[in-house]
Amino acid sequence: QRCVVYQRNKKRGKRNAGAITKTIGQVSGSGKKVRQQKGSGSARAGHSRPAHWRGGAKAHGPKGKIQDYTTKLNKKVRKLALQHALSQKLLEGNLIVVDQMSLDTHKTNVLAKTLQQLGDIGGKDGTTAYLLDDAQDNNADDDDDDNSSTNEMTSIGGVNINVKVASGNLFQIKLDNQRMVNVYDILKHEKLVLSLNSITALEKRLA
Repeated sequence: QRCVVYQRNKKRGKRNAGAITKTIGQVSGSGKKVRQQKGSGSARAGHSRPAHWRGGAKAHGPKGKIQDYTTKLNKKVRKLALQHALSQKLLEGNLIVVDQMSLDTHKTNVLAKTLQQLGDIGGKDGTTAYLLDDAQDNNADDDDDDNSSTNEMTSIGGVNINVKVASGNLFQIKLDNQRMVNVYDILKHEKLVLSLNSITALEKRLA
């Protein structure tokens, strides 16, 4: 639970609060003493703009500044929470392992059919899924041959380009590189789909 709260606060991050309220010095109104200090039977009042009066200032209201919603959590605790979340998916039977996460085309329909056959993922009545990959670009050492077809970029951000484009219109699917894995997204989605490369990378990180 602590890790989920940490992740949600991290997603909120730092942002402009937007709202701003007026203090006593900013509210329109006279500074004249409203009534005499004693003898009226009413509470003493120095001016007409206190926070507990109608039309007065707002006590401790938002100031319109950048507000930081992030919280801190030890790295060891986050690591342990991730291990437990992965183990829980395995115990539930909702962990799916694939050889590699790649497609020959960027068509959404092709990926949708593949996921439907894989584990009834997506579609109108299908389940949600969190896809993790660790694709490696193989065009780094092909600079000497500019005419080679292997110079085409096959991955971006650690995921296959075709899978990334194809999954863009599937709202039940979220695709990430294993470096971006977090407990919140694992628990939010019913299925967890891992490639062999991502499993190898996670084992090194969590060992």
